[in-house]
Amino acid sequence: MNGDAASPGPPPDASAAVAPAPLAPGAPGAPLRTDLHTHTDFSDGHAPLDAVVEAASAAGLGTLVITDHVRTDTTYLPEYVKAVHAARAAAPLTLVCGVEAKILDTEGRIDLPEDLTGIEHVALADHRFPLPAGPAHPDTVRALLDEERLDPREALRLLVRATARAVEQVPAGRSAHVAHLFSVLPKVGLDESAVDAELLAPLVRACRARGVPVELNEKWRCPSVRTARLLHRAGVRLGAGSDAHRAEAVGHFPWVAGALLDATTEERCTS
Repeated sequence: MNGDAASPGPPPDASAAVAPAPLAPGAPGAPLRTDLHTHTDFSDGHAPLDAVVEAASAAGLGTLVITDHVRTDTTYLPEYVKAVHAARAAAPLTLVCGVEAKILDTEGRIDLPEDLTGIEHVALADHRFPLPAGPAHPDTVRALLDEERLDPREALRLLVRATARAVEQVPAGRSAHVAHLFSVLPKVGLDESAVDAELLAPLVRACRARGVPVELNEKWRCPSVRTARLLHRAGVRLGAGSDAHRAEAVGHFPWVAGALLDATTEERCTS
């Protein structure tokens, strides 16, 4: 890949690209047109980039966001950016060069490399439980809860606060979305049904202020329809992410399609 291929022109407007596409009215399983969350073999995916793009096109997507995993010490980004930007020239859809990074602590620090040249989008993930001292393994948090050294509602408050502050700290010039919100809760023994509108308020404010959507994640089936409904009613955009690690899963959202319709169609809502 040469330098010209890596820079075919101005990058797409990532903020516009990640706006969630609507479902066809009355079609609970209809495919969505944007996949916010996909992986290639640059990180822990099982397929090369070209196969993922081909699968996205076959699935009827209009926008594909590649979000391979990074950490502060990740070194593959120059090669990754070059590959994604080169693939964009021939891709039959909008291709966004993104990364997925974990939220580190309750101040919202994000586990990102210092040099993000060419990266247009950040998926904010709760891979560990963000505590004031840093990211904690779920077993550690479960023990704190079991020993009553951490109150369950306080734990939920800390997680929401961390996610909201991460939204506020996305590096300038990049779009973002919240990936698999609350996927960490079952791992620590907390029930998402305890999350109410009051607890969600800081995240709602941050997402609305920054125009950041929350992903409904096909792989982990989170957040719940109940939480998605609360977010939608508060004016937070919802999007779809397959979290695909294999090409055949890209752009396929059977659970998300129904969950999104249930969360956004008022007559379907129940108390």
